[in-house]
Amino acid sequence: MARFDLKKGDRFSLTKESGLNNLRVELGWKVTQKPNMDAADLDACAFLLGEDGVILEDADFVYYKSDNREEPFDRQKYGNKKNWRDSTRPMSADGSVLGSHDDLGDGGDDDSEEGNEEMTVDLSKVNSKITEIVFCVTIYNEYTFGDVRDAYISVTDEDSGNELCRYALNEKFKSETAVIAGGLICDEEGEWAFEAQGKGYDGGMQTLIDIYA
Repeated sequence: MARFDLKKGDRFSLTKESGLNNLRVELGWKVTQKPNMDAADLDACAFLLGEDGVILEDADFVYYKSDNREEPFDRQKYGNKKNWRDSTRPMSADGSVLGSHDDLGDGGDDDSEEGNEEMTVDLSKVNSKITEIVFCVTIYNEYTFGDVRDAYISVTDEDSGNELCRYALNEKFKSETAVIAGGLICDEEGEWAFEAQGKGYDGGMQTLIDIYA
């Protein structure tokens, strides 16, 4: 299957007839390293939203520090909660979305750093009250999305490995420190589609929490 390249506002249909349930959502980027500064730190997160556009409960904010994870805390196994969070993935309340491990990036070419984080979605597990799952990225360490290039979000069929659609975020961000990259939208008939969104905000993760929580 050929990949669909999306533009801002485009939607890619994920119909029931296609048999798609298990999706991998990848967010990637490159950041130009600033001289004499720490490396940029970018984090991906997801919000599972009800009809009113906000999360139904705290665990529907899926991010790397969440205490709702794919495996419950076991002190004998992990020793402390930091080790537990480093070793497990955050999970939504219904178990449908598994977040990413925190990717601190790696060295790239031309004084740049490359990074990507992946989340998985099982559409068959999504709470029937959820109408949208939005995927966001925030940036820290005195960097903004004006320092980011080649950013993208892609959706892949986890079972076949086929990349279904990709959205290159070519927006001219400047001072923004939070970006809503895209979302999975469920219509009244229970059909899902991926929408390319590309909305930037100042205020980092707190701004996203103010919007969705």
